[in-house]
Amino acid sequence: MLKNINIYILLIIAIVFTACSTDNEVEPLFDQDIDSRVDEQLSSYKKTLTDAEFGWKADYRPGNDVTGVYNIYLKFNTDNNVTIVSDHNSGEDDIPTTYRVGKSQLPELVFENYSALHSLFEAEQFRLGAEFEFTIESVSSDKIELRSKTDQGEDKSTLTLIKATATDKENVEKLQGLDERVKDGHNTPLLFRGITVTNSASDIVFSGSFSYDGLTRIGNVIYDDADNNQKIDELAIELTENGFTLVNPVTYGGADFQVFTYDEVTNTFTSTVDGNTAVIAPSSLPLYINNDIFGIGQSASGNRFLYRPGALGDSPLTSDGFKGIIAQINADVAPFGLVYEQFIFTTDPNADGINTRLTIGFTRPSDGAFFTGVYDFEATIVDKKLVLSYQGPNPTEGNPGNSGFFESRVIGLLSFFGNPDGLIYTDRGSFQSDIASFSNLAGTLLSVQDPSLSVYAVWF
Repeated sequence: MLKNINIYILLIIAIVFTACSTDNEVEPLFDQDIDSRVDEQLSSYKKTLTDAEFGWKADYRPGNDVTGVYNIYLKFNTDNNVTIVSDHNSGEDDIPTTYRVGKSQLPELVFENYSALHSLFEAEQFRLGAEFEFTIESVSSDKIELRSKTDQGEDKSTLTLIKATATDKENVEKLQGLDERVKDGHNTPLLFRGITVTNSASDIVFSGSFSYDGLTRIGNVIYDDADNNQKIDELAIELTENGFTLVNPVTYGGADFQVFTYDEVTNTFTSTVDGNTAVIAPSSLPLYINNDIFGIGQSASGNRFLYRPGALGDSPLTSDGFKGIIAQINADVAPFGLVYEQFIFTTDPNADGINTRLTIGFTRPSDGAFFTGVYDFEATIVDKKLVLSYQGPNPTEGNPGNSGFFESRVIGLLSFFGNPDGLIYTDRGSFQSDIASFSNLAGTLLSVQDPSLSVYAVWF
């Protein structure tokens, strides 16, 4: 009996083996190999990009929560060229470029030549976290989700393309240059701006200082909270033809504000909600003096504060009144064949005694010779102001004889620093002028005694 069972088992195995070995008509799972399927998918993605009659529109926030919005319009063509229109840098980087829909590890969309996206990517040593190489996350007929290809970690920047309407390109073009209206110092000699909120009875229910970072498109509001501690609100901004909109509403004086309208006559931004009115306006002095003064002389870029207008250019944050001081110095040293070159200011208000030095440099164009005058101050911080007491020419540094010679001829600059009411110091982010921009941090000093006098300089 056992022998018969074994024979039956062997017979069944043989039948199964024969059936498997003779079945050469297995139905394939896919009609194409994997490379063909991927190429077909990429062709489908490109067709979606190019089929959009009016192109695509993106509200791009490169750093997600740390930046405002850049408006970008894109029109993809079948010849791998793409037209880009943006409100970044007044549209000056909207250069025709090529694109590629391809694959590495994942399907990707790459903008190949320099464009507004590349400009945002490289701005101030990649501070924004922008991108021009993206992986394709999802594609539909009216929406394409892209994610940074090169960002590290999980929190990668994203770019969402929405199918554009017939007016989107023109609408973005209208925004070009309008970010100038939001920048500090626009159409005013006044160095500061404040934000005040009044209620329906015209009572002031909130006030603070307002400043704007034109690169990140973040507005900063600084004020005292309910516990009298300094608070800084970072407000992400999107430009509009009529002013700007906050990405998220902000609550001041019990009202939620989001949409601000620009008035060219008054150079102000206004938002009204339920009888409460918020106004952002220029001011000669800050409505709130922040704590920047407590870090003066401790910049990550260095402890020397340099004003060299000839080589570094001009900024609206340096007032005409201060330029007048320099012009008078030049008039006073011209008979000796000299011209003002620079000043370097160093200070440590936490140190005792003479803790501050002002070194003023002159050149003689006839032979390129360089001369300095070195002057000492004692610095203290009083009510968040830098108060400097002038001590006279330094007796050992440089050439003391030159310092004494120049003293009467630089009295305007010495008086600016030594005014008895003090100076207000404000951090101003990375240095930018009409001819140069650096990652080095910059700041301003403003005379409390005469707010028409202010200077913008770079730390190194």
